[in-house]
Amino acid sequence: MSKKKIILRIMLSISILAVIFFIGAIVRELYIDRQSRSFYSDMAAGIEMRPHESGSTEPGHTDESEASSPQSGDTENAWVPYADFDALNTIFPGIAAWIKMDDTNIDYPVMQYTDNDYFLTRLPNGTPHRSGSIFLDYRNSRDFSDKSILLYGHESRTEDMFGSLKNYREQAYYEENPVMYLYTPQKDYMIVLFAGHLAHSQRDHPPLQFEDDEQFLAYIESLKSISFFSSEVDVGADDRIVSLCTCAYDFNDARLVIVGILIEI
Repeated sequence: MSKKKIILRIMLSISILAVIFFIGAIVRELYIDRQSRSFYSDMAAGIEMRPHESGSTEPGHTDESEASSPQSGDTENAWVPYADFDALNTIFPGIAAWIKMDDTNIDYPVMQYTDNDYFLTRLPNGTPHRSGSIFLDYRNSRDFSDKSILLYGHESRTEDMFGSLKNYREQAYYEENPVMYLYTPQKDYMIVLFAGHLAHSQRDHPPLQFEDDEQFLAYIESLKSISFFSSEVDVGADDRIVSLCTCAYDFNDARLVIVGILIEI
């Protein structure tokens, strides 16, 4: 056999192995995603939740009559939690809230631990799993009272977890999906989105605090200037912001960050 034929056979063998490895990796990814989806599906089936209703408040505005608390004794219209968080906490210690976005796979408990590593590779019940959980930064208050709130979740090819956030690179997708919902043991919120951008995980990490209103508003303007999409949402000095952070692969240590203001329903 000639040297040329030997080289061609070696190259062909390498190509075949590469294809097999690539297909195997995809199958493994899909299996992992299916495991995660099955866990959350089984979990939801065993949890009684209040029916989800999209808020009537328009993005960027609050209706004081809707946001106000019911009068004492008004049991018919009294606010009730989206889920029994006390019961959930016995199953998933560390649950802080529930996040949902209509017409997407985002419908998950929001966890919190004493660091940002634990739930990166664990399901809400603590089981090790590469899909991890949606979780609140350990430095944030669990009552979501901070000026800047950070939520993390993995990116997924099947758009599980925070995989659907990559769609916000398109203006049309933003216009169809400008709002998420955050349910806590104390209150219900809308997350009204106004900007989305790429960031470096170290250099451009969303800040947790601001020195004053001027620095906060300057940060908001900088976000809008680099956003994938444009919005007409007004962000004021008194607003709180939520940054949804997930992986991106545009460069080393890239992160996709979608930001909105937190409005009580």
